[in-house]
Amino acid sequence: MFQCQVVSLQPGTSHTLQIMSTTDEQRANVTLQTSPSTVSGLQVSGTSDSLGVSWQPGPGRTERFRLLLTDRVGVVRNLTLESTAKDYTVTDLVPGRVYNITMVTEAGGRQSTTSRQIQTVPYAISNLKLENNNTQDSLRASWSQPQGDVDSIVVTLSSSGTIPLEKTLSSDTTKAHFHQLTPGRTYQVSVATKSGELSNQSTASANTVPGKVSQLSMEALDDSNSLKVMWAPPGGDWDKYRVLLLNGTQTLDNRTVEKGVVEYTFSGLGLVPGRTYRAGVMVESTGEQGTVEYCQRGIAPKPVSELHIRHADETSLSALWSHALNSARDGYAVELRHGNATVATRDLARDMRECTFNVLMPGRVFTITVTTKSGELNNSVSVLGRTVPMEVRRVHLSNQGHVDSLQASWELPPGDLDFCSLQLLHNNRAVQNHTVPANTTSLQLRDLRPGASYRLVVSTVSGGMVSKQAVAEGRTVPAAVGEVTVSNNGRPDFLGVSWQPAVGDVDSYLVLLKDRDRTIHNLVVSKASPECVFNSLKSGRLYAVSIATRSGSFQNNTVVTARTQPSSVQNPNAIHSARDDFLKVYWRHASGDLDRYEVVIKYNNTVVQNQTVARSQNDCVFSSLVPGRLYTVTVSTWSGEYQSSVSTDGRTFPSAVRSLALGDSGTGDLVVTWSPALGDVDHYEVQILFNDTRVYPPVTLGNEARDHRLASLTPGRLYKMVVSTFSGPNQRPQFIEGRTVPSQVRNLHARPGDQAASLRVSWTPGDGDVDMYIVSLSQGSHLLETRPVPKHVTELDFQGLVPGQLYGVEVQSLSGILVNNSTTTGRTVPSTVTALQADSDHTTHSLTVTWETTVGVYEGYKIQLLDDGRDLVSNISMPQGSTRHLFDQLTPGKWYRVRVVSVSGGIYGKEAVAEGQTRPAAVNGLTVMTANTSGLSFIWRPSEGYVDGYDLFLYNVDETLRGRQTVEAGTQTCSFSGLVPGTLYKMEVVSRSRGMSSDSSILARTVPAPVRSLHVQGGKRTDRLSISWLPGAGEWSGYQVVLYGGLEGSTTTLAAQELGMEQREHLFQGLVPGRVYRAEVVTHSGELTNAVSAKGRTDPEPPSMVSFRDISGNSSVELTWDGPATGDYDTFDLQWAPRDALSITAPQPTSRILDGMFPGRLYNFTIRTVSGGGANGGPIANSQPIQRSLRTNPSRLRNMHCFPQSSSSISCSWTFPDSHWDSYTVEVRQQDSWELVYALRLAQDSTLLSLENLQPYRRYNVAVRVASAGLSSPAVEENVVT
Repeated sequence: MFQCQVVSLQPGTSHTLQIMSTTDEQRANVTLQTSPSTVSGLQVSGTSDSLGVSWQPGPGRTERFRLLLTDRVGVVRNLTLESTAKDYTVTDLVPGRVYNITMVTEAGGRQSTTSRQIQTVPYAISNLKLENNNTQDSLRASWSQPQGDVDSIVVTLSSSGTIPLEKTLSSDTTKAHFHQLTPGRTYQVSVATKSGELSNQSTASANTVPGKVSQLSMEALDDSNSLKVMWAPPGGDWDKYRVLLLNGTQTLDNRTVEKGVVEYTFSGLGLVPGRTYRAGVMVESTGEQGTVEYCQRGIAPKPVSELHIRHADETSLSALWSHALNSARDGYAVELRHGNATVATRDLARDMRECTFNVLMPGRVFTITVTTKSGELNNSVSVLGRTVPMEVRRVHLSNQGHVDSLQASWELPPGDLDFCSLQLLHNNRAVQNHTVPANTTSLQLRDLRPGASYRLVVSTVSGGMVSKQAVAEGRTVPAAVGEVTVSNNGRPDFLGVSWQPAVGDVDSYLVLLKDRDRTIHNLVVSKASPECVFNSLKSGRLYAVSIATRSGSFQNNTVVTARTQPSSVQNPNAIHSARDDFLKVYWRHASGDLDRYEVVIKYNNTVVQNQTVARSQNDCVFSSLVPGRLYTVTVSTWSGEYQSSVSTDGRTFPSAVRSLALGDSGTGDLVVTWSPALGDVDHYEVQILFNDTRVYPPVTLGNEARDHRLASLTPGRLYKMVVSTFSGPNQRPQFIEGRTVPSQVRNLHARPGDQAASLRVSWTPGDGDVDMYIVSLSQGSHLLETRPVPKHVTELDFQGLVPGQLYGVEVQSLSGILVNNSTTTGRTVPSTVTALQADSDHTTHSLTVTWETTVGVYEGYKIQLLDDGRDLVSNISMPQGSTRHLFDQLTPGKWYRVRVVSVSGGIYGKEAVAEGQTRPAAVNGLTVMTANTSGLSFIWRPSEGYVDGYDLFLYNVDETLRGRQTVEAGTQTCSFSGLVPGTLYKMEVVSRSRGMSSDSSILARTVPAPVRSLHVQGGKRTDRLSISWLPGAGEWSGYQVVLYGGLEGSTTTLAAQELGMEQREHLFQGLVPGRVYRAEVVTHSGELTNAVSAKGRTDPEPPSMVSFRDISGNSSVELTWDGPATGDYDTFDLQWAPRDALSITAPQPTSRILDGMFPGRLYNFTIRTVSGGGANGGPIANSQPIQRSLRTNPSRLRNMHCFPQSSSSISCSWTFPDSHWDSYTVEVRQQDSWELVYALRLAQDSTLLSLENLQPYRRYNVAVRVASAGLSSPAVEENVVT
């Protein structure tokens, strides 16, 4: 069977082939149809209900086009189009649906197809509304369900400066609720329909209802015709407040105030004192109005002004006041009380301004209350007054022999005293103030100044009243001096005495100097100068010093001992006596008293030797010292514990260097070496002499030097070297002689001469003196010729030698008996090769080179291969006797030039040249460089040899052409994009060179596309996670779902499941509540994969066992609960309503202390377990909420006042409590028998109470409690007499 392939035919065309037999020339015709080419540039654009398709016809013949539109159900459209059509629009499609568009090209019964996948845009939702339903912290979004295919609906609620809230809902959901929002804030909602990767959204906005003000209260101002209302700002956002003032149902004022205001004053409205008014505050925010909060307050009559105590003495008090302006009154009631007991009362006419009370107890405090009465309203003002206390008697002050204290005593007067005030004066300045209890009659005054005169002033105090003063005087005993210092200042005839002045007052000091029992000096020293000196004393002698402090008739003695400094020796000296290990020390005797001498010799502050010398001797010697070392010699004179020292320096004589010798020397230098001198050496000095004359100045070397090179000398000359040891000013020399070597000739060369087989030798004379030269020529070890040459000749020729032979040349420099040689080698030029040829044998990568051997001596051949650009390709050497060489691994298709020269010892003969050419070759090494979901990149090694360029072809697996490129010869990579993910392709590279070509191919697959819309959700269950996704574009063979136990980067695999290509979701069960997991969905296509991961967290378990406990008063409570028994969790979320600004502290993870709770208010608490977020990161999951309620006790009412209206009735009034409340409970009892007279419950807005039918002249107890939902505040009680 025979086969024939015909290429480069026109697509879609019918061809007739004629087949002829080569044996009998019979013919047969065959008609074949080529497949039409696919369309190119297929593009699809979509709207919600239509798709626009455009394309370009491929090359060749086309009869018609067919457009096939399918969805997940089946065929939607099957349209036949003309062969000239290039675009078409498909309408009436389902929004949000995924369609496959296939363009079929038909010609001659054959078809070619190209496909694309596209999705229509989903419809946006309609009738979107965002409503607050009159709530402060929630919004409700509603809409109509959109038409078409919708995967999910994403609802996003946002406001300026906050993190948007997002909810993903199912496609059939038509509403969404948002809670725990900020009151009064403007929110924008965006509802997006999602279908695949496409979405369409609608927006709306609304405001939450603004919050209510809190802590609303009103107070009457001091001007009695103004009221000030105060409040705390609401939670959330707001724009302004509206403030109202009502008199019953009549509105007196209606104002708008700015957002930052928290109080407002009603003034200039003609308010009447004694009347009750009601104020309201409402919050407004962006057109929304909150609930009005109310409070009320009355204006009492004005009290008297300028109430004060006009006069007070030991037994009487008088009060004076001024009438209140613009205030009506019936009269005044004045009451004098001591504590809770009423001492006296007065009823005064309305014009009275003064009241006096007599026969009172001295020093007692009284309260005078003046009550202004006007009908049922009254206003009181009080002033405190106190009678003057009596003074103490018989005050006495005694020192009792102490230097820093005085004893005070006295007798107490009659009357009330709070305490006694004692003031101690020194020089009319207070130094101490004491307050003692009223029953104290004595006091020890401590920490006083010794020897000082004091005056004690004693007063009794009752309240702020001070009695007359009682005075006594006394004086403390003076103190002794301290910290006495006696110093001889290093002088032999002197003692200086100083001391710290005695504490306190001092008149003078008496200083005595004693030698044993004999007083030799007696000095009186002023207190201003605590020091004195004594001269003309005996050196080294021990004295006693006595210092007496005198103040008045008292004195204190302090005794110390001290010794004068002994005298130093004179003129100490140390000499070495020209010995290198010896020092002698001598001196002149010291004067005065002394015990002995001590002589110390030191080096670097370290004692080397010491000697004790009798006081009659004045010299000593030290041996076994280090040569050349500088020592410090100290001679000390001792007397008792004191000494006087004097020092001097002494140095031993240095030693000479050892083993002085001549080291390695050259033509211009000499090296002298030595061993170090014993002992200390400061430095060495080296001199060189020629005929006893310095060649150059001496060289100073450090003491660590052991040799020295003397350079810049004349070759062949005899020198004397002197090495001296220096230590201080002393030196010791040592010398040696030496001679330099004569120099060699320079620039010695032996190169081929001008004639064949010859050598020319040349040189340059060296430095220094030379008598003559001797030139020798040798071959190997055989000496061929020796010639003497005068010193002025520098060149010599040798002829008649063998070509290519190596010769040795030696030139000797002679100077006296010393010789210095210089040698070199030289070679004659080798002969040239003959009959050179280069033949390629028509191969693609080699050339064969042949030649005939040369005459003479040679080592081998040097062969160079150059390309047509004259660049060196190969450079090789061939051994002696070779006549051919093969060059392989050459570049195909290039011309080469071959050069061959004979080589002898690095000398090259004349070159011979030949040329040849190789055939071109094909490329190889085609591999896949990178692959992704929509493209492939390839790389290859360059073709061997020379090529013009490359043609690149990418085929589908059915051999249809996918893409084509033509690139230059230097290109090694290419890329094809716009490919289908997960699809297998064939890549072919064709190389071209001078009309010839070769190809190389490879199979490659694009990476499958990852899944889309990956979601990891826990739902409402605590032990499971649901994984869902949408497939990516292109082809794939299956999925793998892997669950990891942690955040990104965790490698702990908890579960893995292989799934078919049609699966879209998977459920993992049996998980830990509240724990974060990472799910990964791996798409498989052939051997390639593509993975996408997402994190999710199971819901944690809710808390349990919630309880409350009061902490302090009525404003703090501790909320405790138990955490989940199983699973993971990080913290707890506590929310409360209403949203008061509470202070929250967390003493334990499962408890919270709430402070600042409003009295009487009902709070609803919600607790959730929170897992995630914070420092641990990851997604956040909340448990189901646990709810509890708590109401605080109401606070007491304020400003309650009760007064008799008549002999049988009582009136009480109060202001509203700072609390939430719904009513009041009132109990009225007769105080004597405690019999219950009334038990009432009053309405919330009550502030007045009138009690009738009471008995005259009886005392009643009125108790009022605030009630809130069954809870009561502590009672506020008032006693009143009818």
